[in-house]
Amino acid sequence: MNKRYVLLLAAFLGITLMQAQTLSQARELFNQGKYAEALPTFQRLVKQSPSNANYNYWYGACCVETGADSLATPYLEKAAKRKVLDAYPYLTRAQMAQYLYDEAVETCEDYIELLTAKKKETTDAETALARARMASLMLRGTERVCVIDSFVVDRDNFLSAYNIGKECGSVVLADGNIFYQNELGQKRYWALPKGKHIGLFTSDKLLDEWTAPKAVEGLSEDGDNSYPYLLGDGTTLYYANNGSESLGGYDIFVTRFNTETGKFLKAENLGMPYNSPANDYMMVIDEFNNLGWFASDRYQPEGKVCIYVFVPNASRETFDYENDGEELIVRRAKLSSIRDTWTDEDVVRQARQRLAMLVHDRPTQTERPDFTFLIDDRTVYHKLADFRSREAQTLFRQWQQMQKDYLTLSQQLDGLRTRYASSPEASRQTLAPQILDLEKRKEQMSSELDELEIKARNTEKNQLDR
Repeated sequence: MNKRYVLLLAAFLGITLMQAQTLSQARELFNQGKYAEALPTFQRLVKQSPSNANYNYWYGACCVETGADSLATPYLEKAAKRKVLDAYPYLTRAQMAQYLYDEAVETCEDYIELLTAKKKETTDAETALARARMASLMLRGTERVCVIDSFVVDRDNFLSAYNIGKECGSVVLADGNIFYQNELGQKRYWALPKGKHIGLFTSDKLLDEWTAPKAVEGLSEDGDNSYPYLLGDGTTLYYANNGSESLGGYDIFVTRFNTETGKFLKAENLGMPYNSPANDYMMVIDEFNNLGWFASDRYQPEGKVCIYVFVPNASRETFDYENDGEELIVRRAKLSSIRDTWTDEDVVRQARQRLAMLVHDRPTQTERPDFTFLIDDRTVYHKLADFRSREAQTLFRQWQQMQKDYLTLSQQLDGLRTRYASSPEASRQTLAPQILDLEKRKEQMSSELDELEIKARNTEKNQLDR
């Protein structure tokens, strides 16, 4: 009898030890950011011990990190009720992704109260609270808009889906940068590295010469600015920014040029349904055909984006939050189904006819620049064959490659910053040195880009002066 008891006890201790080792391994994977690998273990553990607050937190956090926000919410709520500090940022993140903005506000407020009681830093929690409050107000101001079509395309070639009329000018992706030129061919906007971020630059054509690129003044320097488009009025500029005033990733903004100050006015976030917690960008309005386009990676796998085609409103008309109801407005804000927006069949039919005409009339081949590189006030290159100096051409190609590396590094840094903002303290300690390292590399690369650009330009100018 005693021998049997000893064997049972040994077996029990062996199972407990094996589970402890599995938990330890799962926690290590979690701290390394390998959430998909850690998830099955935490899923099993939370099923075995559903009241364990830490198991609920770890499993919920893994669900958020792997894109299962709705699945994560009840587990994170349970962990937060048990005052697991690290659960609050993840719960906020899951609620924001589901457009549960009022709930996210409450979660942030509870988190700040708890942090204050424990005399811990509240800056990040207050930033999250501000974003949740902004999103809550934005949801209540969701615009009624008729979206007539949507299609998924490769992100690297998404502009091919923009069937805009020639009156809109041209928008092309050249050398990894978005390049806009108006119909008259006298105004250009494009995005280039600017210090630690990406900024918008502009150039005007005076007689037969282009002015030197000039940074667009008046835009926010918080985050990156890219994807420019100027309306036919010459003063209304649409662009995308991924700073603190966006819902997450890139959001679409609009601003207007102030002729008195020579700067653009403070930009406004276009709100929902144009913007979402994902990346939303490249707003183009075809005023002649009364159609609009924008791109979004909401609900899309890596490498894909969805292009939405809509009918621009003459003036903004929003939903009535009290009478229309939150459920309907959330569906419209998410663009869960574009058919939900078809409230007027005649508007949809006529808009789709205009779109069909644009697609039919679009040239099968469109000449577009490979890049835009200013040599001097009189000379702008668009193809490698334009270079007279072989050395300058080599330097330029090095500069091109470094630009691509710079943009890739910027995207990696943005991703890490986003993860850092919504991660628990343990994960932040792992992410912080990675972020600092990328920031240093980005700053160094920015200086090297400037030096290489100047060297390529001067080398070519020396060849032309001979």
